[in-house]
Amino acid sequence: MGHISGEGEKATKSIQWVGWADNEYIAARLLLLNNALVPGSGISNTTIEKYLKALFVLLGLKIPKGFKGHNICNLYDEIKKKGLELKISEEYLALLFKSYRLRYFDDLKPGFNIALDRTKLLVELDHTVYEIRKGFNFGFGDKKLTTKLEQFQENKDPVLLNKNCYFGNYDRAALFGEECSCYELRVLEDGIMEIYYLTKGIDDDGKFDTEGLKPKEEGKVDK
Repeated sequence: MGHISGEGEKATKSIQWVGWADNEYIAARLLLLNNALVPGSGISNTTIEKYLKALFVLLGLKIPKGFKGHNICNLYDEIKKKGLELKISEEYLALLFKSYRLRYFDDLKPGFNIALDRTKLLVELDHTVYEIRKGFNFGFGDKKLTTKLEQFQENKDPVLLNKNCYFGNYDRAALFGEECSCYELRVLEDGIMEIYYLTKGIDDDGKFDTEGLKPKEEGKVDK
């Protein structure tokens, strides 16, 4: 992350956004670890949204309201226009914002589909938060401000460190080899088809734009 700084009201608002994001991050982790993939991915979106809005404040950008304010892809695009690029996956951001739309099933149009894998969601959430959070350094004068997330890390709290390859030292290859819960959905003309299943390990390929319940032939779908 490039160097940006703020003080006074700007710094106070940024700290507030980071604190809110930290709480969402822990909530998202707990949901994903308990195989609640749809709400877990949705809360992951709001987690990243709040961290990016903390950067908006420091960069002097106007935070969009309504549904646009939840679009983390657009938020990150605006940040990049300011010359600030992060080592995060934009394909992952797109998947999270797509999953956010699952809050409104009635608005989904035929053809909408999504595929969620617990391991990828958890690992990339940890990675994305780690990459954003390491750029923040809060303090008052010479006194460093210790945030809740840093306290969790110092206390080796499992709420943060359980299966965490970034804030913790969990082995990434081992995690991808473990049993993984998956969820796929596709909106058809006459309803919604969805499936939950378990698989023994998934590929650590960095791909998130995967088609859910991909049609194999007319009248059938292939998982």
